[in-house]
Amino acid sequence: MPTRKYEDLVAPIRDSWKPEVAELSRRLGSQLNAEREEQIAFGRRIADARESAQLSQPQLATRSGVQQADISRIERGLGNPTRDTLLKLADALEMHLVLQPKKASKN
Repeated sequence: MPTRKYEDLVAPIRDSWKPEVAELSRRLGSQLNAEREEQIAFGRRIADARESAQLSQPQLATRSGVQQADISRIERGLGNPTRDTLLKLADALEMHLVLQPKKASKN
């Protein structure tokens, strides 16, 4: 199921909001959209790593013990994988998980 942007969800009712509610919505919407973009980018990095290893999703599922449907959701930015799932995928892809600092916020 494709996700909808926060902006698309609130647009029909925004005109009835008080100014302070509209400002809070704008800030939260920006934050939610940024988090969503990060999730999509992360999923793309997993898919790129899988493709670089010349593995299909079913092959990665067999190697990692993670269900193919879960891999698909993660790659599309719809999944919320646990630490254990990420470790299984990294191991199956012969990769390491690396934490990096977040980019500075523009707010």
